[in-house]
Amino acid sequence: MPPFRLGVITDEISQDVGDAIRIAKQYGLQGLELRSVDGKQLHRISERRLEEIAAMIHDAGLSICALSTPVFKSHLKNIEEVAAHHRMLRKYAELARRLDARLLRGFSFWADGDFGAVFPAIAEELRQAASVMEEYDLVFALEPDPSVFATNGAKVGALVRAVGSPRVQALYDPGNHLWDPDGELPFPDGYEALRGHICHIHLKDAVREHDRTEAVAIGTGEVGYEQLLARLIADGYDGWLVVETHYRLQSTLSEEQLKRPAGYDFSAGGEAATKECLESFLHLLKQLEQKSL
Repeated sequence: MPPFRLGVITDEISQDVGDAIRIAKQYGLQGLELRSVDGKQLHRISERRLEEIAAMIHDAGLSICALSTPVFKSHLKNIEEVAAHHRMLRKYAELARRLDARLLRGFSFWADGDFGAVFPAIAEELRQAASVMEEYDLVFALEPDPSVFATNGAKVGALVRAVGSPRVQALYDPGNHLWDPDGELPFPDGYEALRGHICHIHLKDAVREHDRTEAVAIGTGEVGYEQLLARLIADGYDGWLVVETHYRLQSTLSEEQLKRPAGYDFSAGGEAATKECLESFLHLLKQLEQKSL
C-alpha cells in the first residue's frame, strides 16, 4: 500500500459533516479537511457546534487532517484588511488546537499587481504567520491559486524559501496549476518547484481548452496522476492526499465560487461528483499497486 493517507474536503460533498463522514467511511478514507460547515466558514461557527463536529469525526475513527482557511485571500495594500486576516489566522490556530488539526491552508493575497514588486512584502507577512504557527505548534500550508499572487509552484516555492521557516511549507495542488495564468505544468514542473517543501497535497483535475479551464473527475484531465502518484511513492511522500473535487456533474462552479468556496450553493451536487472522483482516484491507486507486485 502507498504510504500516504487519504482524505476529502467536507464541503466538496455537503454542508452536513455527517454526509462527509459517511462518504469517507464508504471509500476507506482516513481523514477530513474542514472548510465550511452548516453554510458557514469555520471561524463563524459557535464553539459548541465545533465541539459537536469534532466529536462526530473522531467518534467515526477519522482524523481532521487540516483546516482550509481563507487567510490572506485579502488585499496586500489594505492595511486594515491584512490586520484582520492576521487576527483570523490566530482564530484558526485556536480552532486547530481544539480540533486536533496540525495544518492551516492559506494564500498569498489577491493578485492586483506585479508579483516581483510585492514579493518582499508577502514574505514578511508570511514570516509573521510563521511566528503564530510556532506559538501554536502548527504549519501554514501555502497554496498556489490563480486568484492570488503566488499562482504556481515556482512562486510558492520562492516564497517558502524566502520565509525560511519550517512553519511555512507548500501545499501542492496540481489541479490548480491548470488554471495558472503563467501556464506552469502541474507535473513535473510544479512538483519539482516545490519538492522538499511539500507538507500537504490537494487532488483535483481539469482540462485546458484555449483560454478556458474546465474541472473534470480526477484522473480524466491533464494533471497526469499516474505519473505523479508513482513519483510520490518513489520519493517517499507520507503525508495527506485530500480530494478537493471542484467539479459537478450537472452544473459548473462559477469563478466566484472557485475563488471563495463555501456554503450551500457551492456544495450543491458535490456528493455525486466527489464519489466519481474518489472512484477514479482509488482505481488509479489500485493499478499502481498491481504494477508494483
